[in-house]
Amino acid sequence: MERHERAWAAGFFDGDGWAGSVRNRNGRRPAARVNQSGEHLPVVLERFHRAVEGRGSLGGPYESRGRRNLYCWVASSAVDVSAVGTSLWPWLTERRRRQFEAAVGAICPFELDVDEDDSKWWAAGLFDAEGSVSLSSHRTHQGYFIGEAAVTQGSPGGLPTELTRFQEAIGGAGRIYGPFVQKAARLSIYRWKAHRLQDLCALAGVLRPRLSATKGERLDGALAVLSAQPRLPRGNPAWGAYKTHCINGHEYATARIRRYVSRGANTPARDSHQCLECMRERARARRWRIGDGAEDRPG
Repeated sequence: MERHERAWAAGFFDGDGWAGSVRNRNGRRPAARVNQSGEHLPVVLERFHRAVEGRGSLGGPYESRGRRNLYCWVASSAVDVSAVGTSLWPWLTERRRRQFEAAVGAICPFELDVDEDDSKWWAAGLFDAEGSVSLSSHRTHQGYFIGEAAVTQGSPGGLPTELTRFQEAIGGAGRIYGPFVQKAARLSIYRWKAHRLQDLCALAGVLRPRLSATKGERLDGALAVLSAQPRLPRGNPAWGAYKTHCINGHEYATARIRRYVSRGANTPARDSHQCLECMRERARARRWRIGDGAEDRPG
């Protein structure tokens, strides 16, 4: 199997996979599993199965009332679990590596230097497993949409390596948020998110050639809608591109009453973008409310 497909499969396993041991009649046996839901067998599971050279098997659908059908890839022998762990090892995160070692013991993987292209394929696999793309209506401009791409990961403690590695692979676009407490979740939840069109375009530029069909088509559709929208004006058009007065009519340029003193090496004075006159008036009113500075009382 080609190297980049194994890098993709490692990212996919880092997002949705699990390795360990399960109990049976004879004690415990090694196992590895990846779950995906869908109306039909997801193409990403078929792609993963090919990437691990047919090891394990595909199962499903498993039906549950009120939920979409569940499909899975499963490896249930020590030989298959060890072979899959060895194949994906160079690109797996430490958390998944420890799971494979706990399942089958020490793994002796081949030596391989992971390069930048590998990281992009790994990120595409993670996005195929845990990524989402959506459009939501703009709060104040009817007919406009806001795009969002997200990757969610749980962590037993601290920021997940998967998200920081993903953000680095796509050139630093987007932001990571968390931790969040989610109902019925055993781990703290973290999310990488991107909303700006330029960040979504950067995401597509890196991942689109490497994504599976479903996520790729969703990303294409969202970008087509967002790119066709005219840009919304920022701020109040009546104020112009650069405001010179605050909403109370004070001029920024004359609001300073003390001489500017540079805190650096001859740093020139900068125009204030905060109304110092309004700040002084609010400070006087605050002191009056708490009974301090009677001489500053209005009137």
